[in-house]
Amino acid sequence: MARASGSIKKFSRVQVVFHWVYGGSWIILALTGLTFLWRGDPTEPAVGLGPLLQGSVGQTLRLVHRIAAIGLMTSPLIWFLGDPKSVWPDLKELFSFGKRDLKYMLVAPLYYTTGRGQLPPQGKFNGGHKVNFYVVFTTYFTFIGSGLVMWLGRGTVSDGAFHVAQLIHSLSFFLGSGLFLLHVYLTAIHPFTRRSLSSMVNGWMELQYARLDHSEWVEREIRNGTAQIRGVEGAAEAR
Repeated sequence: MARASGSIKKFSRVQVVFHWVYGGSWIILALTGLTFLWRGDPTEPAVGLGPLLQGSVGQTLRLVHRIAAIGLMTSPLIWFLGDPKSVWPDLKELFSFGKRDLKYMLVAPLYYTTGRGQLPPQGKFNGGHKVNFYVVFTTYFTFIGSGLVMWLGRGTVSDGAFHVAQLIHSLSFFLGSGLFLLHVYLTAIHPFTRRSLSSMVNGWMELQYARLDHSEWVEREIRNGTAQIRGVEGAAEAR
């Protein structure tokens, strides 16, 4: 068995591109959408950042927001069309939440803050990844549904339906923002879990870290002969 050094391929280039197109679109939507919280109804007086929505600046913000919305809506096509072989296996694992995932969610906060406890073996996606995915998956559809009503439905849907769409859109934003900030902290700041960031930059993850946080997946890949490992003596370079 390979020594715990080098790195293992976790994501394809297509998956990395999909992640950043979706994430980049989401960030642009969040930043431009923040201004609309101050003036959801154009008939109301502008307060806070509301004045930015007036005139050419407001039109530009709306245009950027809508372009980013199209980017977010269509981004899954990058994955589905660019790397279809990975779609079903990854989605199948993401939607499988078992006892080990639940235990991970219970142990992880203590483990990552104090180093105490023992994490159960995890697959390619740990329990935290799965919960984050469920929020992203759910808000993807609530954002699109409510956003299309607000974008195309003004004047054709009732005021009540329009305000319900605004409420759903806002709740989706606040829920998604909380998970987004936690996601950024864990992948870019936390001294241990930030080692996973490389997998979403070039697709590769430190083998040593992968054995700690995704041991079930690593052992399965090695056992099946499908592991792509580099930087380890005797391991074949991934193509």
